[in-house]
Amino acid sequence: MEWSVNKRIDAMKSTLLLMVFILCALAWPLPSTAQDQPSNTETQAFVLTLDDAVTLALQQNRLVKNSALEAEKYDFQVSTARSRRKPQFQFSMLGGELLQPFDFTFQKGVFGTYPVVGPIPGTNAKIHTPAVFTTYLTGSIDQPLTQQYKIGLGIRATELGRDIAREDVRAERQKVAAEVRDAYFNLVAIQASVDASREAVKTLEEARRVTAQYTAEKTVLRADALDVDARLAKSRYDLSVSEDGLATQREALNQLLGRDVSTSFRVDFIPEQDRSDLTLDSARREALANRPECRQAHLKQKQAEYDRRLAKAEYIPDLSLEVRYQGINNVQVLPQNVATAGFFLTWEPFDWGRRHNKVVEATKTVEQADNGIQETESQVAVELGAKYRKWQEASLLLQSSRKAHEAAEEQVRVTGNKYKEQAALLKDLLQAQAQSSETSYQYQQALSSYWSAFAELRKAMAEE
Repeated sequence: MEWSVNKRIDAMKSTLLLMVFILCALAWPLPSTAQDQPSNTETQAFVLTLDDAVTLALQQNRLVKNSALEAEKYDFQVSTARSRRKPQFQFSMLGGELLQPFDFTFQKGVFGTYPVVGPIPGTNAKIHTPAVFTTYLTGSIDQPLTQQYKIGLGIRATELGRDIAREDVRAERQKVAAEVRDAYFNLVAIQASVDASREAVKTLEEARRVTAQYTAEKTVLRADALDVDARLAKSRYDLSVSEDGLATQREALNQLLGRDVSTSFRVDFIPEQDRSDLTLDSARREALANRPECRQAHLKQKQAEYDRRLAKAEYIPDLSLEVRYQGINNVQVLPQNVATAGFFLTWEPFDWGRRHNKVVEATKTVEQADNGIQETESQVAVELGAKYRKWQEASLLLQSSRKAHEAAEEQVRVTGNKYKEQAALLKDLLQAQAQSSETSYQYQQALSSYWSAFAELRKAMAEE
């Protein structure tokens, strides 16, 4: 009797395992099926390619816009510097009442004594100026002459500042482009994980339905049904975690693109690309020529040189062509309108070493800029070497993961054929399937790491 019961239990287990295998086989279509049956929201969402994502980010990202606006401010600074070459117009007026009257006294004959006329004035002349409202007008037109040289140096220094700000714009664009690529590649991996989790949940839900039916018919043990329920609960948890990660990563990418974070979209799978032609030496040359830090270092060196020339130009006297007008109203004796035209010279012959000190200081700044160029280029070379080697390592890991995944898929095919011929156990087939799923996940992660490392390398090479 006991032998009969054990035989029946073994038969029930065999039946259950057979049903699970059938369900796995039904849920075992091509990988594209898992991606062709997402939720309705996912189906309606458009596919955002990597190139489109980078283009949108460079056009709409707020940090990129602010960086560009900051650089545009220098255009007005350059225009302001150039305006100093032209004539300078100044006008001032003082209007008010004298706090107290003042008097003038001209002594007799102060202006001379003449044979016919006699002394001028003939007697002491007193002139009284009352405390009334008085205006003082001053107007001038100055055309710089010798200052043109210094003004030109200042214009060029301001233009170099504008070029440095434009390099900041390039750096911000490259930074945002790299962040978009990294977020996109992470989203590809997470989306693949979500699709796989959804298929696992569907398979286990169907297994639970069949198991519940056989449990009611007393053909399977309750422990088997509880095992299926536990696996289903774990799969649903994994799916929830993956979907939350997908939503968070999608919002982060939308934020980088400068649009509403709730915008729905799907990312496109990116296959491998052969970049064996990219060598470390060529990558370093491109980086040294295009990296914003390197170009800024050279621009700062030129700017320091112009500042040194400006310091030396302080020795040149300031000579201007000037037309000046002065007008005084309600003041006795003084002329009411005075206009002059000529040259206006300003020069400080003795400055107690001030100008010399400025020249020496500017010379030290030039030396610092030279050292800055060498240090920046060395840092870029080291950084690029690290990024390049990391990319090479990711490439090797990707090749290993791909081969392992291909081997696991082949093992599933061979084990499935053996099982049909009753030359392998079901547990062997399920183990092969689990190994194939694991290698598939590892391949997706390796591919994501490969593209992330390549994005960092492209950023180090100053590519947008």
